[in-house]
Amino acid sequence: MKINSIHDIRQLLLNYHSVIYTRDPQADIILMEEELSMLKETGLLEAEDYYACKLVLQAEQRKLE
Repeated sequence: MKINSIHDIRQLLLNYHSVIYTRDPQADIILMEEELSMLKETGLLEAEDYYACKLVLQAEQRKLE
């Protein structure tokens, strides 16, 4: 799966029945990072996809600052 945006991450998480939307973009990023970490630790998410998601989330975090 190609991950280029927050939308792509939301779609990826939706595959695991995880919906994250708090109306607070920074809180969403934190919750997404935690969810992605758990998926990687349990072996459900490949390292390549995890790191692609982390890069997108870091870029989004910088935009909010």
